[in-house]
Amino acid sequence: MKHKTLTGTLTFSHFAKMLLTPIKGAILLALLATTVPAHAHDKATGVVKQRMDGMGMLAGSMKAIAKQVKSPSPDPDAIAVAAQALRDHAGAAMLEGFPEGSIEAPSEARPEIWQDWERFSKLADRLTLQGEGLVLAAANPPSGETPATKTPHDLETYAALPVDELFMLTAKTCSACHQDYRLKK
Repeated sequence: MKHKTLTGTLTFSHFAKMLLTPIKGAILLALLATTVPAHAHDKATGVVKQRMDGMGMLAGSMKAIAKQVKSPSPDPDAIAVAAQALRDHAGAAMLEGFPEGSIEAPSEARPEIWQDWERFSKLADRLTLQGEGLVLAAANPPSGETPATKTPHDLETYAALPVDELFMLTAKTCSACHQDYRLKK
């Protein structure tokens, strides 16, 4: 089974290899976030198109950070630039793209967004905070470790984390939102 991504084709064997390490798993989550049907944006209009374009920008930022985190010598400046874009397009900016009931095709938004707006908003705000944390943690050396499961969600903690661990937490935020609020493909 193959999935079209912005970076090419992801096969099952690639998927299996990515799961072998925590950082590769987080990178996989970021790459899967960039998976879009080739025609999805073509038919979108208005707020749905704006939202889809914004999500594409967020996915591109995650892809750029994933590339750096995966690199043997990550570029802190490249991480910071991508993290700034992530931060600036998450939170309130992202929520503006979700006026109630805007689920007309080809939208991938599920009605649960508006049924659970408080949690959806918290995830969007967490993504903003994690984006800012990635800006501050961009020069922190990677650890190659999985972040603690009970990591506090505050800027001070994020800024002190190894950049790869914060990237993994950010990928989990994206994944949590997609799992609960995005239509399955």
